[in-house]
Amino acid sequence: YTAYHRLRARAEQEGLLPAGTWGDLNGEALFTWLDRTSSVIGRQYLYHLLHYDRLSDVRRCEQVLAEFSGDKALRGRLQATLHNLDTPDAGSLAALILDEQPAPIHCPLPVLYALQLLPFMWAGLLYLTTSTVFVWLLVASVLFNLWIHYRNKAHIQSYFFSIPCLWRLLKLSETLVQHFFAGMVDAGIDVTLKRLQPLRKRLVAFRFSAKLESDMAVLAWFVVEVLNILFLREVLAVAKAFRLLKDKHEDLHAIFRFWGMLDVLCSVATLREELPVFALPEACRQGETFHAERLYHPLVEGCIPNSLTLHGQSVLITGSNMSGKTTFIRAVGVSLLCAKVLNTCFAASFRVRPDASICSAIHVEDDLLEGRSLFLQEVQTVRHILERRRNGQWIILLDELFKGTNTVERIAIAKAVLSALASQGNVVFASTHDLELATLLSEQYSLYHFCEQITDGTLSFDYLLKPGPVTERNAIRIIELYGYPREVVEEARRCAQNC
Repeated sequence: YTAYHRLRARAEQEGLLPAGTWGDLNGEALFTWLDRTSSVIGRQYLYHLLHYDRLSDVRRCEQVLAEFSGDKALRGRLQATLHNLDTPDAGSLAALILDEQPAPIHCPLPVLYALQLLPFMWAGLLYLTTSTVFVWLLVASVLFNLWIHYRNKAHIQSYFFSIPCLWRLLKLSETLVQHFFAGMVDAGIDVTLKRLQPLRKRLVAFRFSAKLESDMAVLAWFVVEVLNILFLREVLAVAKAFRLLKDKHEDLHAIFRFWGMLDVLCSVATLREELPVFALPEACRQGETFHAERLYHPLVEGCIPNSLTLHGQSVLITGSNMSGKTTFIRAVGVSLLCAKVLNTCFAASFRVRPDASICSAIHVEDDLLEGRSLFLQEVQTVRHILERRRNGQWIILLDELFKGTNTVERIAIAKAVLSALASQGNVVFASTHDLELATLLSEQYSLYHFCEQITDGTLSFDYLLKPGPVTERNAIRIIELYGYPREVVEEARRCAQNC
């Protein structure tokens, strides 16, 4: 499912989600959870779309989504058609269409035609003259054709089953294009398919050969293979097909995208039916910079929803570990990404600037192999964010900045960085354990917190976002609840009182 994205990302860097942000949003798990596609192509296309921080064509196809949601029978028939390409062989179609194919054999077509006729000619002359010379010429001709046949087969081995899949893609796309919604997905898809009809006819030979092998029809395979060797039938078919393929990359890519988008639209329609609540993204109202009502994280089972509206300020969230700070920040990022890619948000309503881009520093780790400490990794990650925020509007997601250094300098650096990031119209969602930052940043940041409750010796969380900074410190009480030695707990209390 990653093949198409790997090939496309080489040439399509604009809007590509940074690898760190993909990891911060648990991109792999998110993709797996979102995926309701019916074909390998659809799966590859969805994976590719999720890696780009930009509006996809899903928003433009909202009318098609409405049709799929309202007519489940239509969606079911479409998914049954798409399922025909849910095979491992279809996974290599992206490489066949986008990558450079190996030349099947470096031999001009006129020479191949001549070699095809030579066995006929030597056999005819042998029959007329009974000369042993023509026996040796016939044997030499057959052996040379056999060498060419298997040399060619070795060159195209990796494409031997993907090419029949390409034939099925073109054939089934001609069925899909008959539906009324095809023009809404791609207005020129019918014209593209007509241009590809000559290629589809050339691919029939591959389809037949692959079917014989996959069905293990030994006798039929043997007959076909002998004919292919004697008369270079397969070699000629390969040469002609690859010559056509070489000039049809753009048209084939258009068919691939058409198929992938249809599958993604079916997947989104199915997903929306399964969600407890969802919203279409909207632009911010006058004075707003962000709004989410009953926002939840889709990967967290039974996630407690929270609501938040901002008017110009950013957000600083305090609270203990496990209380919900990071999950809430990730929920903002996930809904923002899916708003752009799938036109679907995990909230009752979701309003954000349509041109806002995502960047993050949530799950930063040291790099042992590169010799970089946690602090150095944080420094480099945040520097990239500081550089990006100068261009455009950003939604910036940060979790406990500069954990890898001492308290005094951490607070000083975090204050300076958070102040700079919140300027120029950016909206920052940041979490911290440093309560001092709440006072230092009160003019630029709205303060919120999550908190825990300890009742009858039991630790619990309500996961509700509350206004203002956290007012209680319960870390020492929590280590006591989890069985730390009494002398350790008492020493911790004494140190905390003296700090």
